[in-house]
Amino acid sequence: MRGPPAPGPEEPGDTGVPDDGTGETGGAGLAPKEHDEPRPRGGISKRVKIACAALAVLVALALVFGYRSYQERRIVAISVARAKLLIRTDTWLGYHEAAALLGVRAAKADPLQAGSLRAFALGMLYLDYRDKTAAADANEALVEPARAATMPMYAQLAVAAVSLGDGRAGTGLEYATRAGDDALPRLLYARVALLAGNAAVASEAVDRALAADPELPAALALKGDLLRRSGRPADARQAYTTAIATSSRSLDSGLAGSSTRSGATAPHARATFGLAKLALSRDIPSDAATGPLLRLLEDRPGTPQVERARAAMFLSALLGRAGDRTAARDTLDKAGADEALHAWLEKASGQLEVERGRYRVPDATPAVLLSASDDDPYIPPPPPQAEPSAPKPVLHGFKVHPPVKKTKPARGARTKKAAPKKPTPRKASGSHNR
Repeated sequence: MRGPPAPGPEEPGDTGVPDDGTGETGGAGLAPKEHDEPRPRGGISKRVKIACAALAVLVALALVFGYRSYQERRIVAISVARAKLLIRTDTWLGYHEAAALLGVRAAKADPLQAGSLRAFALGMLYLDYRDKTAAADANEALVEPARAATMPMYAQLAVAAVSLGDGRAGTGLEYATRAGDDALPRLLYARVALLAGNAAVASEAVDRALAADPELPAALALKGDLLRRSGRPADARQAYTTAIATSSRSLDSGLAGSSTRSGATAPHARATFGLAKLALSRDIPSDAATGPLLRLLEDRPGTPQVERARAAMFLSALLGRAGDRTAARDTLDKAGADEALHAWLEKASGQLEVERGRYRVPDATPAVLLSASDDDPYIPPPPPQAEPSAPKPVLHGFKVHPPVKKTKPARGARTKKAAPKKPTPRKASGSHNR
């Protein structure tokens, strides 16, 4: 029986092939060298795995940062949109809440656009409500927009508002003109013209503002003032009513989903005061003004005391004119003014109550009760007319001679003395002529 054949000399594993000491067992390349790494068969190298893991991490980080950036832009856009609605109301509550909303996150994420809008809201708080803290915050928010190559519109409007609040009407007019031909720049331009006493220029600017935004509450209320002062009460009443309605809708939309200032209604003060002045001038029924005045007076969370006190003054005058003295007295108490201011409010409401002509600004208004929403010029009262004297009775049947005017002789002049009259001789009686 034959055994298995012996391996040939060229087959691997041949033990009969001599070793030359170089690590090769006969034939070049038949045995692997010691420094060569074995190649894996059918697998992925470690470098490829590490690269794929790093790429996955980078993609995940990019997605996270992209989503966060998208969310941040979305939050900024939502905050800016709501702030514009609140600013549109042209009320203390609207400006205050817009500045607070943008200050939480939007103005920090976007100091150029959102920061400019916040600066404008703060500037209007300073201009209309004398809030000095708001002026300082507005100047701080204007640092980044002022460094930009192109200053945003709201930043220029903020500079105009702060300048007007400081009494620098020229600077305010310059920046309002630079801001463009939109509704808000035209509105500030009109306010500067009205402060200068140029009603024609103010009316033209208001018309241009309403052409750009027909339902802007601030422009409608200012238009109502111009119409009222020019003797068009029906058109003024329509403008005031529309301003109150559009301002209220903007406030509801801007505060939607927010729990701050719950119960605040913040009626538009300028339009409400305009209705009161029409009623005090007897151009519209009193009922058209008492409702808005009462809402403004009772809005403690959303209306400053200065405007609530003026609402109490107007409402008390209308109630007193209607004969309800108790309600008139209670209305003044709701203003919450101190003793000195309460005394002035009582005196001013009494003056408005008995006024028979058109509305006139009360005399000697205290500085703390001055409001930018009530900027009618003061007109002093007319001088009292002297009562005509009673005519002298005419006497009939007698001839009245005019008095003879005696002239005095000049000094040094010689006057002739009248010659004495000779006595007339008396006739002798018959008894003597016998």
